[in-house]
Amino acid sequence: MQKFLKNLFTAQRCRRAMFFLLFAAVMLLNSSPELRADALYLIADGDTVSVLDGTTDIPQERVIVTGVQSGDAEVTLPAGEKVTVTHGDDIEYATTRNGERVSELLRRLQISVSPLEMVLVDVTEEEVEITVASDFTYYETDTVAAPHTTLTSTSYRIPKGETQVVQQGIDGTRDIVYEVVYADGQFVSRQAVEEKNNTSVAEITYTGTLVDKAQSGDTVKSVVTESDGSGYLLMKSGDSVHFSGSMKVTCTAYTAGYGGVGTRTATGTTVHVGTVAVDKKVIPLGTEMFIVGSSGYTYGNAVAEDTGVRGAAIDLYMNSYQECKQFGRQKNSTVYFLD
Repeated sequence: MQKFLKNLFTAQRCRRAMFFLLFAAVMLLNSSPELRADALYLIADGDTVSVLDGTTDIPQERVIVTGVQSGDAEVTLPAGEKVTVTHGDDIEYATTRNGERVSELLRRLQISVSPLEMVLVDVTEEEVEITVASDFTYYETDTVAAPHTTLTSTSYRIPKGETQVVQQGIDGTRDIVYEVVYADGQFVSRQAVEEKNNTSVAEITYTGTLVDKAQSGDTVKSVVTESDGSGYLLMKSGDSVHFSGSMKVTCTAYTAGYGGVGTRTATGTTVHVGTVAVDKKVIPLGTEMFIVGSSGYTYGNAVAEDTGVRGAAIDLYMNSYQECKQFGRQKNSTVYFLD
């Protein structure tokens, strides 16, 4: 019996000595910044193992909080909140206690965070989700100022050189979605992947192209016709010309010195390119027009200054007899009457 008690006391003394030896080792490790670990394991007696947490709380840089403006790692969870905690393949369900912090909740659930792991706290939804892992890819949204843009376009209805603002610009905000990647507990990247919910209103400005007459040699790119028969000639130069109406005519050509044609017109002007002869009962003298032949030939700007034709016909003055022959007779030509 005495031998048994002696052996027992000897064993207890050995365990105490081992305890204090290990405790001294732990204090030494914690006193040295280079050797300090986030979690140290200490053998307290021969039967149990307990954890001595060297930092009380999880370091803030290893806790990510999403769904709130502040990324405070020690966010206090309201009492009675349902929490789902995922750690690897293990899923724990808990209800928060009054004034409980994330670190305290994990300790209560006996979940230890290794040096290569992070803690993701998602409070976006009603039920809080906490994930402990080494690799994370998650998304966060920043709301930033969104100055209004200005959209400038041309208008064939506005006089050339004038600018009109048809919609005032309004500044707003926009949401930028970032993809954040962590690997082995280390930050890898954060890059914008989407922009949405832009509340700014663009300013819309029109610059006019409307001129009184087309430039010499300019040709028609397209025609815009209104319901009343008026419209706009959209020229290849970018200019636009308004016309009050149009009609189909047969065009021929004439020049001075042939067929008894002199150099004076019926209105007393001298013949020149741009002078045309008309039936004044159909097209009044002095009418300004833009003429396009049926072959695609563009005569361009013209004024009704001469007579000598009948009906829906126009004789175009040209500088040479050869030009007149080349032009020939073109039915279904179009005359656009200018303002």
